[in-house]
Amino acid sequence: MRFRIFKVLSYGSLAAVIVMMMAATVLEKLQGTSAALRLVYHSPVFIALWAVCAGAGLVWLLSRGVAKRRPTLLLHLALVVILAGALVTHLTGVQGRVHLRVGESTESFFDASGRQHPLPFLLRLDDFKVEYYAGSSQAADYVSELTFEDGKTIDSRTVSMNRIFRWFGYRFYQSSFDEDLQGSWLSVNHDPAGIGITYAGYLLLLLSMVGYFFEKDSGFRQVLRRIRTAAPLLLLLLVPQRGLAAGAELPPVLPAGVAEQFGELYVYYNDRVAPMQTLARDYCLKAYGKAHYGPYSAEQVVSGWLFYYDWWKAEPFKLKAKEVGTDKEREKEAIRMSAASGRAFKIFPIAFADSLVAANPGLQPVVWFHCDEPLPEGLEYERWVFIRRSLDLLHDEIRAENWPEVTRLLAKIREYQEKEAGAVLPPARKIRAERFYNRISRPMVPFMASITLGILVFILSGILMARGRQTPRWLQRVLAGVALLLFCYLTVVLGLRWYVSGHAPFAGSYSVMLLMAWLSSLAMLLLWRRFALVQPLGLILAGFTMLLASLASANPQITHLMPVLQSPLLSIHVLAMMVSYTLFGLVALNGMMGLFLPAAPSERLRDVSLLILYPAVFLLTFGTFLGAVWANISWGNYWSWDPKETWALVTMLIYAAALHGGSLPAFRRPRFFHIFCILAFLAVLVTYFGVNLFLGGMHSYS
Repeated sequence: MRFRIFKVLSYGSLAAVIVMMMAATVLEKLQGTSAALRLVYHSPVFIALWAVCAGAGLVWLLSRGVAKRRPTLLLHLALVVILAGALVTHLTGVQGRVHLRVGESTESFFDASGRQHPLPFLLRLDDFKVEYYAGSSQAADYVSELTFEDGKTIDSRTVSMNRIFRWFGYRFYQSSFDEDLQGSWLSVNHDPAGIGITYAGYLLLLLSMVGYFFEKDSGFRQVLRRIRTAAPLLLLLLVPQRGLAAGAELPPVLPAGVAEQFGELYVYYNDRVAPMQTLARDYCLKAYGKAHYGPYSAEQVVSGWLFYYDWWKAEPFKLKAKEVGTDKEREKEAIRMSAASGRAFKIFPIAFADSLVAANPGLQPVVWFHCDEPLPEGLEYERWVFIRRSLDLLHDEIRAENWPEVTRLLAKIREYQEKEAGAVLPPARKIRAERFYNRISRPMVPFMASITLGILVFILSGILMARGRQTPRWLQRVLAGVALLLFCYLTVVLGLRWYVSGHAPFAGSYSVMLLMAWLSSLAMLLLWRRFALVQPLGLILAGFTMLLASLASANPQITHLMPVLQSPLLSIHVLAMMVSYTLFGLVALNGMMGLFLPAAPSERLRDVSLLILYPAVFLLTFGTFLGAVWANISWGNYWSWDPKETWALVTMLIYAAALHGGSLPAFRRPRFFHIFCILAFLAVLVTYFGVNLFLGGMHSYS
C-alpha cells in the first residue's frame, strides 16, 4: 500500500504528458512550431512530468517484484534510457546549418536562433551536383563534394541524401541547394553523448521486446495459455463492369486495336518515361472516376479527346452537385483540354550530344517535347517537321478512317522514340509489367466483395457465438479460399507496382492502403485455424483499406521516390507501422463484437484482443523508434516533435495502457477493455489521416 502513491504518480504524469502532446500538435497548427516547442515540448513542466513518470514507474515496478522478470524490467529500463538520452540531447546537443558556394570555405555554423558556433576544422565545398533518374528530370540524389582540414589532416568526403559524414563528433547532412547548382546547404549536428545514450536505449528496447515473448510468466504467455481454438467469386468480380444506359449515344473513338497501339507509345509523364496507357488511365480516372468510360478503354477515351474533341467536349464529367462550377470541374476540363491540344503528350524525345550535356549542368541527355513546344535551336529540319506535323497527319488519316495508314504513322512515332531515346527507355519487360498492372489494378471491385462478405460473416459469427456455437468448418474453408484469392491478387498488384516503380510500395496513401489490405489477407491465411473470427474481421478491414485506396486511385500515379525516402529503413519502418495499424483495426472490430455478446464470450474476445495487442504495440514501438533512427540518418535529428511522430508516440502510450491490467484493474473488465480499444483506434486514425488532413508537418506527404 505504501508504494501505491508511485503508481498514481507514474500513470497520472503519463496521462498528463499524453494530453499535453495532443494539445501541442493543435497549438503548433494554430501558433507555429516555435510556440509548441516553447510552451510544451521544451517547457520545464513537460520535462518534469516525464522525469516523474520514469522515476515513479521504476519504483512501482520494483515494488511489484518485476526485478525477477528480466525482459519486463529491461523493457521499462530501456524507455528510461531513451528519455535520458533525449534529455542529454536537449541540454548539450547543438544543431545548425552551413551554406557554402562552390570553392567557399568556413570554420563555423549558425543554429536556429542565428547564433554562431565555431568548428574545430575548416570545411570547403569543392563541388555540388544533382544526380537524376535515367531518362528523367526527377532528382535521384543531391551530392556535395567537401574537403575537411584541421591543420594536420586534409580529407575529401561526399555528403548526400541518406549518406552523412562524421568528423570530430560533428555530423553533416545534405539539406538543400542553390537554384544555380553552385551552392549547398548542410545541416550540422553535434551531439556525441545524447545520440549514443538514445541508441543504446533503442537497442536495449529491441532486445527486451523480443525476450518478452519468451518470458515464462509474461502477460503475453498468460493470455496465450487462456486462448482456446476458435472456430472463383473474386476473380469474376475482378472483371471490369462496363456499360451505360441502353441506347445512349457515345462519341466516336479509335478502334480498339488502334487505340491499344496508341497506348503502347512512350510518353514522358510524371517525371518518368511510361507507356501512354498509364497517362490515359490516370487521366480517365481523374475525369470519370473509372479507368474506362462505358465500353471504351482509357486509351480510347484520351485519344478521343485528342482526335474527336468536338464530340467529347459535351460528355459530362463525374461530378458531385457541389462540384459543379468549382475548381474541381475546371481542373477536369483543363485535363481534357491539355489532351485535346496535345500538350499532355510529351512523346517526341530529342537526344543531345555528350559535349553539350557536359557544358550545361542540369541538361538531360534526352529531353521530351510535345508537338507545340518550343524546340531547340539548330534542330535538323526533318526532325523539326516530324515533331510538328506527326499528330496533324494522324488527325487527318483518322478523320478519313484510313486505319492502315494510322497504324503506320503510330509505328513511325514509336520507331522514332526508340531511335532517339533508346538509351533511357525502360526495359521492354518493365513496360509489359506496367501495362499489365494498369489492367488489373482496380481495388474498387474487390473492396465491395470483401466488405459485403465480411459483414455478413461477422453478423453470422456473432449470432453463433451468442448461442455458444462455432462457425461451421466448411464456411471457414471457403473463406480461407477467398482470403487466398485476395492475397494472391494484392501480391501481384503490389509486386508489379514495386517492380515498375523501382521502390517498395511503402510511400503514398494508395500503396499503403493496399499494403494494409495485403497484411489483413495474410493474417486471415495464417490465423484462421486458431482464431475463426479473424476471417470476417480481416475481410472487413481489407475491404475498408481497399475502399480508401479506391478513393485515392483518382491520382495513384507511379512516381520516382524522393531522394530522402531512398533508404531501406523506410521500408522496415512503414511495414512495422502498417502491421501494427492493421492489428489495432482488428482489435477495434473485435471490441465492437465483444460489446454485444454475453459475459463469457466477451471475456474470450478480450483475451483474443490482448493476444493481438502485444505484438501490435511492440511493432508500433519498434516502427516509431526505427523511424527516429532513419530521421537521424537523413536529417540529423532523431526526434523533432513533428505531429505524426508525436501522435505515433501518443498512440503507442495509449495502447500500452491496455497491457497493464495487473496495475490497472479496469482493463480486466471485458466491457471496459472493449470500449477502450474502440476509442483508442481514434488515435490511429488521427495519426494516419488526421495529421495528413489537418495538422500537417514533415510527414503530411505520406
